[in-house]
Amino acid sequence: MRVGIDGRVLLGRKTGDRTYARGLVRGLLRLPTPPEVVVMLDRDPGEALQGELAGAECAIRERPGGYLWTLMALPRLAAETRVDLLHVQYMTPFAAPCPLITTIHDISFRLHPEWFPPRHRLVMNTFIPGSVRRAHAVLTPSAATAADIRRAYGCPPSKLHVTPYAAPSEFSRPPHDDAVRDCLRRLAITLPYMLYVGNLQPRKNVARLLRAFARARTETGFAHRLVVVGQAGWRCEDEMRELRSAEAAGHALRVGYVDDSDLPALYAAADAFLFPTLMEGFGLPVLEAMAMGTPVLASNTSSLPEVAGDAALLVDPTDEGAIATGIAALAADGGLRARLRDAGLARAAQFSWRRTAELTRAVYQSVLART
Repeated sequence: MRVGIDGRVLLGRKTGDRTYARGLVRGLLRLPTPPEVVVMLDRDPGEALQGELAGAECAIRERPGGYLWTLMALPRLAAETRVDLLHVQYMTPFAAPCPLITTIHDISFRLHPEWFPPRHRLVMNTFIPGSVRRAHAVLTPSAATAADIRRAYGCPPSKLHVTPYAAPSEFSRPPHDDAVRDCLRRLAITLPYMLYVGNLQPRKNVARLLRAFARARTETGFAHRLVVVGQAGWRCEDEMRELRSAEAAGHALRVGYVDDSDLPALYAAADAFLFPTLMEGFGLPVLEAMAMGTPVLASNTSSLPEVAGDAALLVDPTDEGAIATGIAALAADGGLRARLRDAGLARAAQFSWRRTAELTRAVYQSVLART
């Protein structure tokens, strides 16, 4: 079996899409009988990425750029490399010389268009319905997202496959104490603190989280600050305003985007990870925190209960009081933190990229068997 995978996200900063592509490619290559993997790119990957992709073939076509690369360059690469299957994320080409598989992480752009800028909504809502129809299989990380796709696009259940994700390999072991101290020193972070990791955009609910944190801290007087890790996204005016206010009051510290190598240390040193987002297709940061032994507060909506199980403190993300109560409980109750730490470690261990790769290969085999 020879599989082509659109790997352009591997060339960018850490995102959920990149984590997925990286975990899947490496997981496939490490199977006992791996398929041949061709990673399709629009520029040279460089030595570091080539090292990560050892065992995969890289195929490069630089032009045309943007969305036209998916529509024109990707099918040509598939033909030139003679792959049996072509696997993309979200948008498929209109035609390809082999069966198409798409992974759709979530459809928040369809369910909540108010969270997105007009151009993004237009592109996604124009191309994704056809991509779902053209794909021979649609992969998605959770049953919650599979149900969303089925309802929104009328996708047959036989075409939908749930392939859960896992924490990146960097989270397979706790960081050394020296690495933690160095990270906190460089970022000017002092103990104790709680942590948020993610982009600043409406779906992430950061403005409400900041208000809830300030409320809990003011009412109970705990010493923790909220460390906010992540870059500004679209429509983040409310988030940035609340963040400036929280920083001025001493409740929060924004450190912005950080290198992948610093994330394990940031999670490990935090007394809690706070992730009351409004919607997630999967919620990879929850597993990252759990893998580092960090107690998690997360939303009781979308895919997060499915991912967290009983290993997190789940709250209504639209209820600022409920979020504040959960934060206060985590700050005050060492027994609760210890229970969630142990439960989280056990929960994170149930997910692996090996399992994601096995489930994905089974879909590949099923598609090839019927085409």
